[in-house]
Amino acid sequence: MTKRRTTPRVRIGRGVNYLTLIVISCVFLGPILWMVLGSVKSDAEILSYPPTLFPSEFKWSNYAQVFELQPFARQFFNSVFVMALVCALTVIVSACAGYAFARVKPLGSSILFLVLLSATFIPPEATIVPLFQLVTSLGWIDTYYPLVIITVFLHSAPIATFILRQAYLGLPKELGESARLDGASDLRIFLTIYTPLVRPSLAAVVVLAGWHSWSQYLEPLIYLRDTEMFTVPLALTQFYDPFAGPMWGIQMAATTLSVLPVLILFLFAQRHVISGLTAGAVKS
Repeated sequence: MTKRRTTPRVRIGRGVNYLTLIVISCVFLGPILWMVLGSVKSDAEILSYPPTLFPSEFKWSNYAQVFELQPFARQFFNSVFVMALVCALTVIVSACAGYAFARVKPLGSSILFLVLLSATFIPPEATIVPLFQLVTSLGWIDTYYPLVIITVFLHSAPIATFILRQAYLGLPKELGESARLDGASDLRIFLTIYTPLVRPSLAAVVVLAGWHSWSQYLEPLIYLRDTEMFTVPLALTQFYDPFAGPMWGIQMAATTLSVLPVLILFLFAQRHVISGLTAGAVKS
């Protein structure tokens, strides 16, 4: 087997590509690196000019103070709890809806699907007032019901249903017909034949729903009152000194801790996310 020789033009092209990737990576990773290094600096060093990249003295006490000034462990658990419920409910609802739109196709399903997709274009700010009145009338203020139910049915499930519908459409219908000839019920065909084959799309749905739930700020700000009930994005706004000045180092330490769950979730599911999002995009 002969080895192909690369021409100078090809090597220059590769070098330009690598250089471009390095520059783009620095643009995206720069703020994250600044946040992580700032989390172990003093406030004076963070605000010093000229700025320093590496801390002259590591101030690990910033991380301890995150838990001393706020019930951050409880607030962290609140976000994990809400995110887990949102992910589970989004997967169940969107898998059922996506399969129905792709395979069952009830009367008027095309119109219903367009109505469902239109929900994704409505900004959350446009519906916050009527939703607040509804939540108040139901007595759900200072509970997690609006953070879970409204998030799933208005924000996460519509786009997740679209993703899973495309994934189910990409599977051959002969699979279901063969199973039906063997006596399998519709529920069994859905659960044991089609759904296991769309695992990459389910992983993508989990990542998208988890990220959306974890980064929510407006809804917790509107619906939650008790500090013990706060989620992480709302808790990050509560680190102030006695003179109402921001505590930069402690805020960066809390922010660094807050990105870990979403980062871990993405690292475990990254193999499936791209293939899940593109499933059904190309039909054979």
